[in-house]
Amino acid sequence: MVQIYPVLLILLFSMPVFAIQPCDSGRVRLQMLGTGGPELINDSRASTGYLIWLDNKARILIDTGPGSAQNFKRSGARFQDIDLILYTHFHVDHSADLATYIKGAFFTDRSKDLQIYGPSGKDFIASAEQFTQRLFDAGTGVYPYLSAFINKEAQSSYKIKTHTIEWSYKNRNIQSIINHKDYSVQAVAVHHGPFPAFAYRVEAYGCVISFTGDMSGRLHTITDLIKDSDLLVAHNAIPEDATGVPQLLHMKPSYIGTIASDAKVKKLLLTHMMERTINRQKETISLIRKHYSGPIVFPEDLDSFNP
Repeated sequence: MVQIYPVLLILLFSMPVFAIQPCDSGRVRLQMLGTGGPELINDSRASTGYLIWLDNKARILIDTGPGSAQNFKRSGARFQDIDLILYTHFHVDHSADLATYIKGAFFTDRSKDLQIYGPSGKDFIASAEQFTQRLFDAGTGVYPYLSAFINKEAQSSYKIKTHTIEWSYKNRNIQSIINHKDYSVQAVAVHHGPFPAFAYRVEAYGCVISFTGDMSGRLHTITDLIKDSDLLVAHNAIPEDATGVPQLLHMKPSYIGTIASDAKVKKLLLTHMMERTINRQKETISLIRKHYSGPIVFPEDLDSFNP
């Protein structure tokens, strides 16, 4: 009989449990709704937004940056099929289109509640619950005419149910956020300067799609979350020679290559392109290649990928 010692048993049960069944890639698709950043430049890219399709239905949104809602229309997705929105953080270029989605949904036959998840806030940034409240509150909201979607007493075809995920430098553990029959979501706190932010891992039908969001890597929490990802969406917002504030907010290419290699990522998708990185793609690939040998893609808006 094999003997399992108590310490080993504790380690086994404390480790995050991820998908082990083969990836049924025909049932899962990731689409780019926005691959750009916050700049006002001559670029056709929308700001950050991603869409996960399951069995040819759009089910999960990750971030709703400016312009992403327009690409949602072009994608052929139906907002009534969306189960939830995951916010990596609440900078404008990741969140500004939420009201556009909610107004647009008024003209659909949506009847199921919309689940929204995002980090807690600080003095200079709203939490997930504050974000939706400040947009739609009947008394003080920016768009009070949409307050029925958050007011429990008002009549509406569906409700917005917002969930704040507590963010802390001290809690660097992977958190299980959702366990749905079709998918699961895990999150981990990442460092994005002083702004609370999360990276996400979505598992569905044995496939794994992970999102770094905006992060510098200083918490060293990402590698376990993205382990064995079929697709990793990583933000290439700064070049290797970045200094000052930008390098406190974002990952350099060499770090992206390191985490992709250490986590055995199968395909790397580089997004959140900015003026300082968009014309340095060859250099970025060269730096990543020093660590990571898998496929590297710079997607355009509306591009789709199966795991």
